[in-house]
Amino acid sequence: MSGEDLNVVGAAALVLVRDDGGPRRGRAQGEVEILTDGAVAIRSGRIVAAGPTDEVLRAAGPAPTLDARGRTVLPGLVESHTHPLFGGDRHHEYAEKLSGTVPRDPTAPRGIGAAVLHTREADDGALLSDAARAYARLLRGGATTVEVKTGYGQSTRQELRALDLLHRSRATTPQSLVLTFLGAHVVPPEAADAESYAGLVRDEMLPAVVEQGIADLHDLVCERGVFDEGVAAELLDASRKAGLPARVHADANAASRGWATAVAGGAIAADHLTYTPDSEIREVGTTSTVAVLLPVAEQLYLDERRANARLFIDEGVPVALATDYCSALHPTSTLLSLALGTSWFRMTPAEAIVATTLNAAYACARGHDRGSIDLGKRGDLTIVDCPHPNEICVSMGTAPLGAVVIEGRVVLGGSA
Repeated sequence: MSGEDLNVVGAAALVLVRDDGGPRRGRAQGEVEILTDGAVAIRSGRIVAAGPTDEVLRAAGPAPTLDARGRTVLPGLVESHTHPLFGGDRHHEYAEKLSGTVPRDPTAPRGIGAAVLHTREADDGALLSDAARAYARLLRGGATTVEVKTGYGQSTRQELRALDLLHRSRATTPQSLVLTFLGAHVVPPEAADAESYAGLVRDEMLPAVVEQGIADLHDLVCERGVFDEGVAAELLDASRKAGLPARVHADANAASRGWATAVAGGAIAADHLTYTPDSEIREVGTTSTVAVLLPVAEQLYLDERRANARLFIDEGVPVALATDYCSALHPTSTLLSLALGTSWFRMTPAEAIVATTLNAAYACARGHDRGSIDLGKRGDLTIVDCPHPNEICVSMGTAPLGAVVIEGRVVLGGSA
């Protein structure tokens, strides 16, 4: 999408998250500046001025204008963890878990394995249509950039197909999509064991993905009973040698040394971390690897504990928040994730804002050009119909979305 010119003026609260060259961590995670009567000038899709309205207008001059009076203007929210390409449904699994009933058909595939089977059988058009609907909902949830994973193909042909479909799906949304190859998600039924399947991912899938040339990131699972820390470390090493930045699904189901393995392997982010022990967080200490926490997922998975966001921040770990939209659960509001960061994880509103903007951008290897209202970055803004960002949190993410701006173009809400 080509960039456009736009002045956003008169904001009741312009939330400035400054980029100091990396994700925010420790005390800095909670440092934002809130300006009243704030403005942002965007030219050819890039931010050229931000500050008090009169100063911005003097510096940047006239352009199509969006009136933000009474509204909060945030950097464009970055949704940093989704799996939008899948077939079938799994809502019955959630209902059965809540009621404690026996599965309708105990012999039928369940969980991610069932989604893999349904996705392999699904028509390309149906998968693209469902993904487009998910993007539209994510846009209404405030996201200007969305990280999108494969992971329901689990064979070389099917994973390449999924990446191609995700690439094609870019035409269905104004949002910027970050494509992630998730080959080591589960062990598919045709594989002999986890080690042999991981070898296939390392020696065949990953080189094929690099040759295809459209994946931005490589994700993998480090979980007890799936891919252990030794296997995950080998995949991280292969990713580094292939030149594809890596992320890790870690400690979602049990303490699996996933966090320590991700950091040691140079992953840019590790996600879930629900069961990461406090002792491991302290052992690892400060790092630039982003801890991507998923408050909605922890509730819908009925986890027995929640990720220790407070300890991660106190130990100097940058924290991001995301939805985990996937085959098992369908939250699509990054604004809700922001709000739940405060109630579920006891983060401050400022920490949660950084977690859904700048830190989320760095978790997607996109911090260099989005996630903050800094000169030269993309003109991406999420505008909420409330006079202060605290209202996003106390309304539990239901404060009305006023507008979404992507590269200076108003793609949702108020027109310029």
